[in-house]
Amino acid sequence: MSKLNSKTTCSGLDWNQMLGLLHRLKKDNRLQDYLLVATGCYFGLRVKDLLNLQWSHVIDKDEFHVTESKTGKKRLITLNVNAKEVLLHVHKSRKGKRGFSSDNFLFVNRWNEKLTIQYVNRRLHDIFSEYNVRVGNGSSHTLRKTFGKRVWEMDNQSEKSLVYLSEIFSHSSINTTKRYIGIIQANIENIYLNL
Repeated sequence: MSKLNSKTTCSGLDWNQMLGLLHRLKKDNRLQDYLLVATGCYFGLRVKDLLNLQWSHVIDKDEFHVTESKTGKKRLITLNVNAKEVLLHVHKSRKGKRGFSSDNFLFVNRWNEKLTIQYVNRRLHDIFSEYNVRVGNGSSHTLRKTFGKRVWEMDNQSEKSLVYLSEIFSHSSINTTKRYIGIIQANIENIYLNL
C-alpha cells in the first residue's frame, strides 16, 4: 500500500524469470494465475482491458481487436503460438464446467463474475511473494512492463523498438516509454555503480 500523495513505481520481470513463473504456475495447476501472468505479458494490455476480454474474443483466433478503455484507441493484438497454447490449455480445463460459456470473461471468480483490478493486484502481489519472484512493487503494471522490456530487448534495445512501444502503449513520447519500462532509471543506477 502506498502512502498518501506518494507515487509508487513497479518494475517489469526478466523474460526468463516470467517464463519460469509460468512453468511453475502451470505445474501447480494454478490455471487462472497462469493465464493472468501469460496474457498480461504476451498482450501488453492495461489490466482493465485484460479483465474485459471474453473467451469468444480470443479462443481459436489468430488476432483480436481491443478498444482501450483509457484512450479509446483501437488496438489489434496478434496471438503468438505461446499465447495460443496458454489460452487453449486453460479453456480446455474450464470448458464443460457448470456455468461456463464462451461469453464468460477470461478472469472470473467462482460465481463467474469478472475480477476487479484491486483483486488482481492483490493476487499478483501474493503470487510474486509465494513464488519468490523479486520485483519492485509488483502489480498488474509489472506484466505490461515485462512485455515492454521484452520488446525492447528483442530488438537489441533499439530506438525503433521504443517508437513501436510508444505507439502500442499510447504514450505521448519515447521518453515516457523509456521511463515506463525503467530504461532511464536503470541507466542512472548504472552510472552510480560504475563510478
